[in-house]
Amino acid sequence: MKRVLIVSYPFLPASNMGSHRITRFVRHLREFGWEPVLLTAPDAQAIDDIEIHRVKSVDLTTLWRRLKGTTEGGGSGQAVTTSLNRWVMIPDKYFPWIAPAKRVGSRIRNIDVIYSTSDPLSDHLVARHVSKRLGVSFVAEFRDLLLGSPYFARSHPTPFHRALQARLERLVVRDAAAIVGLSRGIGQYFERTYGKPTDLIYNCFDPGEYGPTPPLAETFTVVYAGALYSSRSPEPFLGGFAQFVKQQPTARFVIVGNSSDLDLPAMVARHGLEKNVELPGRVPHAEALRRMQSATVLLAVQSPDDSIHVPGKLFEYMGAGRPILAMSRPCEVAEMITQNELGWVAEPEANAVAARLAEAYQAWGANALPTPKAERFTVRETTRQLAAVLDKVLDTAGKTARAPHPRSR
Repeated sequence: MKRVLIVSYPFLPASNMGSHRITRFVRHLREFGWEPVLLTAPDAQAIDDIEIHRVKSVDLTTLWRRLKGTTEGGGSGQAVTTSLNRWVMIPDKYFPWIAPAKRVGSRIRNIDVIYSTSDPLSDHLVARHVSKRLGVSFVAEFRDLLLGSPYFARSHPTPFHRALQARLERLVVRDAAAIVGLSRGIGQYFERTYGKPTDLIYNCFDPGEYGPTPPLAETFTVVYAGALYSSRSPEPFLGGFAQFVKQQPTARFVIVGNSSDLDLPAMVARHGLEKNVELPGRVPHAEALRRMQSATVLLAVQSPDDSIHVPGKLFEYMGAGRPILAMSRPCEVAEMITQNELGWVAEPEANAVAARLAEAYQAWGANALPTPKAERFTVRETTRQLAAVLDKVLDTAGKTARAPHPRSR
């Protein structure tokens, strides 16, 4: 069986979309003729009988918490997202992992293709080095944009920082045999900036991760699962929800997650929604999926300034089989909701949100809520797409190796 070395610092037990995406691929690649080998974080969890190479390094998240005298943040390491992170940690807070990961990766044998995924960019720098040492091609997947992101200027404080990050991205894109993007906007960025064709492989859901369908909430309940930020704020939704509950006072809104820069309880109180909003915070992934399955409607929030990225949580919503209300301006997210009959789209404005909630409530009362059509986003389908990219890269490398040198013709 062909062997692919997957370079991904995020992996179980970390609970984020990057970790879940790689875990789903790892579990299904063998069905398509690829044996996954993992190069990852030191605390990576064993999974099936997959070959895992854990690389120890300085954990800046833990170190920062100790210096701050706190245990805040959880697995995502949000406590490290500080001025220190922006000014010093280049390309990102995982940079101490790069050197040891290069050494370990360069000793792994019988690898046919390397596949790395970012964020963090550190993964790609490791893959690029190991690719040269082993003499095999690598595929660079971008789950998020670095330079082309609408958040880029805020993330990098000076022109020097931005130029350095631009150089690192340019080297990765130049040397990668293929680029994978998780949205149409990401692909357009690489094609426009570097003239490099990009394979689109959306995020996915694994039907096997969901338990038996729990009873639906007896009252009309909207659930949001995931992190919230100032750039992805629930403020317009809360404004619309406050209007909605004047007509439907038993309606509930549940935020399963937290925020690193928003005071969610204060925001809820400003709208007078303390009796209608539940804030359980972060919960285990399985519990989050169960809450999604029991919701009446699932809320997706697209940053008003971001027309490029597609939230990974949107695909887990699809797997839950519940209709989605996307608070979004016209963009790829809104198109996906409409084209796949996933639910409703509301502009990020209170009146628009209230109107869509009223439509959803009416459909719920008539037992006519839409059923999402999401078969194309299952993990088996997306893993098949990834395997096809790996096959293409391996085949191209083989043809290049077999081609006669120009001087020998």
